[in-house]
Amino acid sequence: MTPDSPDDQPPVAYPPAPERTLTTRLSPTDQTELIAAFNAGTTQKALAAKYRISITSVKRLVRGSSNPPQANANRLTQDQRDAIASTYATGGNTKTELAHTYSVSLSTIKRILREHTTL
Repeated sequence: MTPDSPDDQPPVAYPPAPERTLTTRLSPTDQTELIAAFNAGTTQKALAAKYRISITSVKRLVRGSSNPPQANANRLTQDQRDAIASTYATGGNTKTELAHTYSVSLSTIKRILREHTTL
């Protein structure tokens, strides 16, 4: 045996760290409850504290592919997009007012209006 062979190495001082994926930290029931609470309006900060995970982990759960109902719930229908474009074109509301009315960001309203002007 040579002095640097793997057999001569001292034992590891610490055991390997446990896996830290969200699925090992939160049960499927906890994940479902967390997503439902977020969809009901609970803040990400409050959810992170309750489930003892980071805000980034909360964001990953509620905004990622693990939460399609929430992602689809925020989408505007084609009728809503058309109504936004026609309301703005007739001077009925400002972009900011439309964003507030439809509970979307100002950038979403701007994008919809750009898409309708190119059609």
